Amino acid sequence: MVLSSSVWRGISKYSFCVGLVAGGLLSAAVLLVVGSLVRIVAPVPVWLGLMAVWFVVMALRELGVVSFPMPQNARLVPESVFRHGPVLGPFEFGYEMGTGVRTYVTSSLPYLLVPMIALFSTPLTAVLAGVGFGLGRSLMTLMNLSYDSDGGWDFAWGRHQRKLQTALLLMFASSAIWIGMAALG
Repeated sequence: MVLSSSVWRGISKYSFCVGLVAGGLLSAAVLLVVGSLVRIVAPVPVWLGLMAVWFVVMALRELGVVSFPMPQNARLVPESVFRHGPVLGPFEFGYEMGTGVRTYVTSSLPYLLVPMIALFSTPLTAVLAGVGFGLGRSLMTLMNLSYDSDGGWDFAWGRHQRKLQTALLLMFASSAIWIGMAALG
């Protein structure tokens, strides 16, 4: 497994995490620009309706009530990025993963961010969402590295998965409600 290899000693894991944040920022900026174009042609009630329907569908998918594939690049970032050395290689790897479009996305939660950023963000909230996405992925990486290499992380996740998914969905719901109320003025 790439995360447990010797590549992840020292500064490399932090370089990877900085790349994750930078990639999250890029994705948030692109979503903000695209969303700004949509905002020109669609009124606020349309945005809110789209967000509400999208949230319900993604929440049902996250909880396993419905199942359907989401668009994603279903391949891993190649390990050949490490040819750039112990700092730039992990940074590039993290950057590509941080964009969310270069690797597997196993949860529906990042897909909830897409319309929230595109339709409701200001430049500041888009930056915060991008940084938050990168930091969230960084936290998962650092936590995984802190466990033993015998599947301890996977076991711990499996044991608490439903509770964590529910808590995260509730946080997303709170954010979405707050954003909707703010959009209505």
